[in-house]
Amino acid sequence: MIDAAAFPPNYFGNLFLVFVRVSAMLFSAPLLSGRTVPSMLKIGLSVLLTIVLVPVNQAHFADVPLEWVPLSLLVLKEIGVGVAVGFGASLVFNAMLVAGQFMGLQIGFTLANVIDPLFSQSVSLIDQLYTILTGLIFLAIDGHQMLILAVQQTLDIVPVGTFQVNGPFIDQLVAMTGGVLVAAMRLALPITAALLLADIALGLMARTVPQMNIFVVGLPLKIFIGFFVILATLPSVGGLTAGLLRSPFVDIQTLMRLSV
Repeated sequence: MIDAAAFPPNYFGNLFLVFVRVSAMLFSAPLLSGRTVPSMLKIGLSVLLTIVLVPVNQAHFADVPLEWVPLSLLVLKEIGVGVAVGFGASLVFNAMLVAGQFMGLQIGFTLANVIDPLFSQSVSLIDQLYTILTGLIFLAIDGHQMLILAVQQTLDIVPVGTFQVNGPFIDQLVAMTGGVLVAAMRLALPITAALLLADIALGLMARTVPQMNIFVVGLPLKIFIGFFVILATLPSVGGLTAGLLRSPFVDIQTLMRLSV
């Protein structure tokens, strides 16, 4: 039998709220938010992380009301913190997905789509390549450990029940989201520039040699150029992606400080 009197006051209430925060993070975090990861596994990981995190954050325990309305508001606040952390960590994955869509559109691979198990949507082969590459780099730089550390830091920066949505918080969230498009354009720029030059060359060939079927020649040529540029830029893309994957965790700390 568990003696409830042996635990500090509000221990189980804070345990429940931390569990809500961790669960919201895991259900929105990269690599774990996909449908291929069973929900029971996410819940089990949430319970395990909660048991580990709660004892080291007893100094930030809050008074947890037993009434339904105040308790529901606290639950919504904890969900907001968890979703913000998971959303911030997944921004780079979204940037890689957008960059892959740019590349696939230029190369002509948007006609042959597959189902991405991570995002549960139809993507091209280039999108899938860059998404898998991002996932491997995320694990290689211990991104999963940084994600757990980010949740632990939110318990220090934003104690249970203190989260609030204000103007600076929304501005920082919009700035982080806007950075996705900038990062995607940086990643897709080499292929976009190479294929733009190929289109110009094909246009000149069509004007100088009208007998040539430019559509028959252009498609395999653009595929060849696209794959060549992808292979040539993969080493630099790997280093750039590793840096991008580390930067959101600094932005998450700034975002959490603005929400108190």
